[in-house]
Amino acid sequence: MRLAQLWQKRWRGFTLIELLVVIAIIAILIGLLVPAVQKVREAAARTESANNLKQICLAVHAVHDVYRKLPPSDGWFPSNTGQWASPGQLGNVHHFILPYIEQKNIATRVTYVSYWHFDLPGIKVFQAPLDPSMPANGVHVNNWNRGATSYFANDWVFKYQDGGSGRMPSCMPDGTSNTIFFSEGFTLCQSSMFIWGELINNGTRQNSPTMHQWNWGSSGGIPQAQLPQWDATPANCNPTYQQSYTGSGLQVGMGDGSVRTVTAGVSLNSWRFAIGPNDGQVIGNDF
Repeated sequence: MRLAQLWQKRWRGFTLIELLVVIAIIAILIGLLVPAVQKVREAAARTESANNLKQICLAVHAVHDVYRKLPPSDGWFPSNTGQWASPGQLGNVHHFILPYIEQKNIATRVTYVSYWHFDLPGIKVFQAPLDPSMPANGVHVNNWNRGATSYFANDWVFKYQDGGSGRMPSCMPDGTSNTIFFSEGFTLCQSSMFIWGELINNGTRQNSPTMHQWNWGSSGGIPQAQLPQWDATPANCNPTYQQSYTGSGLQVGMGDGSVRTVTAGVSLNSWRFAIGPNDGQVIGNDF
């Protein structure tokens, strides 16, 4: 009997204070866990975006292997004779690499990509998971249901040139490992919506996923581009610049298929030197 009473005293219930302490400890642990989970998710999303950039850059090499020249940022390809064929021979670099990212069925279906082409499907490889402006289904429904993209082509490399641009490596003496091919950015920036099958219209960027601001001019062969926006939002960004999705930096796909993260510490010169394929400049260690 006495032993039973001692047992009951030893295993009494929790007091209110003890329960509050336990709850507080649990709350603290959750508070520590949530940021950790968010960081893991962000890291996974960044890895997926890097893989997308790598696939896109390698697809460009595959096109080059077949046609012995780079596809244009916008224009006719592989010829410049204006043939209305299937798959469509008028479009942008995103359109021309479709067969080489396992999207040949879509490339064949699209017989003519132009400023007025509607109903372009969303392509997973063209969608950055951290892009806050990317529609859930990868399609800009307010722009005639056309497929969105988070990746923008370097116009200094691909050029606005019918029939395609130069051959590698002669067209980029600075080296493919020192030249940006594609960069992340917002698919929706203020009122601008960027489409994977869009053309530059009358020489202006508009809906084409081409970093047209890179082609504003040069000084001594060096592109006079401006640095990306590091803390912009889709509501206040500049559609002629590139944007970083997080404070971790902006990911770019290089000509050799590698992917680099450019941080806010990059100098303007290093950024410009990485854009120009033939400026003869050495990129700084801050890139």
